[in-house]
Formats: sequence, C-alpha cells, structure tokens
Amino acid sequence: MAQSWQQEKEMSNAFWLTLIIKIALKLPRWSVRLLLHPITFFFLLIAPKKRQVSRHYLARALNTKPRIWHIYKHFFWFSSILLDKVYFLTQKKALFDVTFSNRETVICSLKQHPAQFFISGHYGSLEALKACYSSQDYTINPVIKLDHNQTVVNLFKNLNPAFYDNVIPYNGLETTFKIYETLKEGASVALLADRPIENASTISVTFLGDQILLPEGIFEMILRFPFPANIFFSQYQGGNRYHVHCIPMPVEKEDTPHTLAQKFAHILEQQCLEAPYNWFNFYTYWIEPNHDI
Repeated sequence: MAQSWQQEKEMSNAFWLTLIIKIALKLPRWSVRLLLHPITFFFLLIAPKKRQVSRHYLARALNTKPRIWHIYKHFFWFSSILLDKVYFLTQKKALFDVTFSNRETVICSLKQHPAQFFISGHYGSLEALKACYSSQDYTINPVIKLDHNQTVVNLFKNLNPAFYDNVIPYNGLETTFKIYETLKEGASVALLADRPIENASTISVTFLGDQILLPEGIFEMILRFPFPANIFFSQYQGGNRYHVHCIPMPVEKEDTPHTLAQKFAHILEQQCLEAPYNWFNFYTYWIEPNHDI
C-alpha cells in the first residue's frame, strides 16, 4: 500500500551532509567519493525499509532478481549525486562532463516562448540540468516543498543562496496561482511529477507493472494553461558524467489529466529501464504490487 513520502525520513541527514560538504570544499572530488562507500554501507545496514523499496523497484527496472550489490549501487548513486550537488552549487561545473540531447532546440524554443512547463521526477540531478540551461535570457523556476527536511535545505542554501532565489515554495492551492502568475510574467516553471504532495488530488497510473499515484494538479495545469510543456531528465552515468535530455511533452486535444499522467509515467519508465539507478523514491510508492519479488 502506498505511503506518503513526507512521512519518511530522507536518505540524507544533516550530520552526514554537513560532514560531506566540509570535506568536499577542501579535498579533491575523487578523494571525497571514496568516503561515500562507508557512508553508503552504513545506510545499507540501518535502512531496512529503504532496502526493501529499492529491491522492489530494481526487480522491475532490472528485470532480474536484485542482489544486495544492486541495492548498494542504487544507494551509492544517490550519495554520488548528493555529493555532486555540492560542486554544482559552488559553481564547479568544470569538474563534470555534461552532455545533452536537444539543447539547441530547447534554447531556441525558450527564446521564442520563455514561459514553459518543465516536468520531471526524482531522477538524476536537477543541478546538472540547471548547469546546462542557465541563462540571463530566460528563467526556470523550480517548485520545491521547502518545509520538508528543512535542515538539509538550509545546508544547501548556505552553499549558494542564489540557487533558491527563483524557487516557488509549495504551499497547497496557492502554488497553482503562483505558477500561473510566473508563467504569465514570462518565466518557465519546473515541477517533479512523480510524487503526490500532502492531500492533493491524485491519479492512478501504471508504472513498471505497478499502480502508482501521481499528482493530478500538475497535469490539469498543463492542459488548462496555454504554455508549452516539456519532459526533462538529467541522467547520472557514473564517474563525472551526466546526460541531460529534454523533449516536448506529447499533449493531444483529446488528452485528459489521466491520459497525460500515463504518458509521463511511460516516458519516466523508459528512462528507469535505460538507467535504473537514477530514480530515487525510497518509500512505498506503489498502491499494490502486481506480483511479489
């Protein structure tokens, strides 16, 4: 049975993040990455529920019975992206090899229509996307639930307060009006559509053979508001490599919020099958599994 991700503790916590941040600002990236192994192993030992969720997800994404080393890799990639967030936020983009698909097309589209929707999930690195598409000519405002895990948010704010200048804090129904105002003013909005928030309306869709809940309001806005919509993914590929992919969202006249949500779920599913260790929803996200592991 699906549980609210807001009731779960995040994989990261203030102590470990503070330690990693302090070390990352003083030592080379390769040496800090070595420290991620004992930290990952520690979380592997103390987080049985998250191990179970990872195993459930990887059994579908890998199409094989996951072993403990698969779960370890899933946790390690999450830790690696958290570490890299420190470097992206402190403007050390030169450390990374970031490639992209359709970048020029997206930039040309933004120049013509600076107000657009950018939809993704808890997949890969949002900071790598921002590194590729940041510009003075247009703005992409992410919608973030800042009051969840406030301590961790504050740690990253201290690293780069400017990163949060254009954030739209999630605040229930008010957020919808703020998103519309932002788009009308000529700025784009980025939303993560793979987790329902609080008591907002949800839609049941098929994802990797499970039924999961997605936030209905996001897909209603895309259909009701007259602005282009895109789906983006910022995929970690190991080492210092990231690949950013952005495509127009296929919206048809006959679409409903449910059909649009299912399209998004299908595209997200394809990304998870291609790079399974990039999806980071370590909570019971499914309604009922269609088969046991």
